[in-house]
Amino acid sequence: MEDGMTLLNVADEAKRGELVPSYPVTWYTDPAILDIERKEIFAKTWQYVGTTENLSKPGDYVTVQIGDVPVVVTRSQAGLNALVNVCRHRFHEVAQGSGNARRLACPYHAWSYDMEGNLCNAPREDKFENFDKSELPLVKLPVAQWGQLVFVNLDQNAAPLQDWLAPLQQMFTSINLDVTKLVHRKRTEMTIMGNWKIVAENFLECYHCAPAHPSYNKAFEASRSETYPFDVSTEGWMTARTFPRDIWLQEPDKAPYNMVGPIEVQQNDVLWPNFATWTFPGEGNLLVYSFAPISPGETVAYFDYFFDPVITEDEIAKLTDFIDEVGREDIGLIESAHRGVVGNAVPVGRLVPDEGQVVAFQNLVRKAIAVAAG
Repeated sequence: MEDGMTLLNVADEAKRGELVPSYPVTWYTDPAILDIERKEIFAKTWQYVGTTENLSKPGDYVTVQIGDVPVVVTRSQAGLNALVNVCRHRFHEVAQGSGNARRLACPYHAWSYDMEGNLCNAPREDKFENFDKSELPLVKLPVAQWGQLVFVNLDQNAAPLQDWLAPLQQMFTSINLDVTKLVHRKRTEMTIMGNWKIVAENFLECYHCAPAHPSYNKAFEASRSETYPFDVSTEGWMTARTFPRDIWLQEPDKAPYNMVGPIEVQQNDVLWPNFATWTFPGEGNLLVYSFAPISPGETVAYFDYFFDPVITEDEIAKLTDFIDEVGREDIGLIESAHRGVVGNAVPVGRLVPDEGQVVAFQNLVRKAIAVAAG
């Protein structure tokens, strides 16, 4: 855990403090702000792109979009590769969807590349003077793996993935969660009609849990500040947790799902800017929640569920049903909040002490936009 972080085994006292103004409401709707965010935030941070399930054999590939950049992730004999999915000839994407192939062949003019991005063939290349294929590979990007999770960075000078993940990995160790033992079981994808920052901010506070999540509030002690302690770091790790109500530990058979196991807390973490995780009391489990902007008013969200192989199908179903109910409630909250910002009728919001993680997140957004402003 980083120096200066305190945590969170029990809450000491309620957070107190003055209300903090939010950034301008126009930042949720202005396309110019989103352009800055794509360049200053998403193009400079590690982005979760999925699991190794479809990247297990040499020749496997999957395509993703990171900000404005199409990317193809491949498995070669040497391992994983992340490549800008743009032909070096006339910019057409060289791969679509996912699959397995010996080469990636651009459908526009049939330039072809191997799984490491090296240019292998260009039709009629014997007619080209001074043509050196080695000078025209697909552009390579940093790529790294954590368990079954795969990450890509558009920044060629990015710090190692491990530096970014370290606080989260240490936190998981402290709650007895080993990500490398978990197996991916389910992915849900959806488009949320709301700005990506509203999506993040909703995840980053539980001030709304009691009024908006009745089943969650029945299961977990989240109705008071003291029972939902949180902490933040200036580098963009934000963490919070709560505990199951005592009755479910005394009468586990009546709990909404099986809460008995090595994990004793419900843990929420976010790594800046858009990688969020949930884990719940019981056997090893992890929900990875990642999201990215499509437009100022649309966000694509991915929910990947990972479980320890010891968990039965029935237990998985009960836990995923519980999580999905909370998720559906959150989607409604996010989309209503976005409808509230569209008209710009209320220029600035107010953040309460329980929303300290939202304050930290908004400060990171402000910092990125200030960089663009010079």
